[in-house]
Amino acid sequence: MYRKVKCGTCGRAMSYKTYSFRGENYKYFGCPHAKEQVGEDGCCKRYVIEDELSAVVWFVVRQLLDMTDAFKMKLDKQNNVSRQDNLLLAEKLARLQQDKEKCESDRFANVDQFMAGQLDKDVYQRRRADLGRLAEKIEADIAELEQKLKAAETVKDDSLSQTLSVMKKYSGADELTQAMVQELIAKVVVTDPEHVEIVWKFKDEVRKFIGI
Repeated sequence: MYRKVKCGTCGRAMSYKTYSFRGENYKYFGCPHAKEQVGEDGCCKRYVIEDELSAVVWFVVRQLLDMTDAFKMKLDKQNNVSRQDNLLLAEKLARLQQDKEKCESDRFANVDQFMAGQLDKDVYQRRRADLGRLAEKIEADIAELEQKLKAAETVKDDSLSQTLSVMKKYSGADELTQAMVQELIAKVVVTDPEHVEIVWKFKDEVRKFIGI
């Protein structure tokens, strides 16, 4: 977790050091600015033993990985709903295109019938006005649906599927690894050994979707 562990006060990376005590070697993290930044709001004064911090991080990561199956089911359901919604929009757009063609055909027929003397001028003008309004409404509806379909394609974000892919890769793990930390965690914020926060490498939308 080197360079991932940050001081909860100053936000800078905590130093990674080792020391020996009674024949035992210990590895730990400590804020190098603790001596300068003192007081109640000063940097973390206490060092954090690497093994203890790793145990805390692994416990939280394991909780995340245990959510992999539920995450996949939720994402599959959302994708199915999105596909169905898009199909309905596409079908509605196709019907509107047919209505547009019929409206244009009716407008030509109205002109032809008037020119052939089959319609009174008043009837012709009334139909022309009605068909003109109908054509405008159909055009507006088509433009709205096309915008919705375009927006649906633009909004589609691969962040969820990418996150799921990473979680699936490590879901069977039985210990914390450096590769896992690099792919899942942005930083580990330590205020003191009892207050540790993990900041995930996920967008806000992904965290809300997963429920973390």
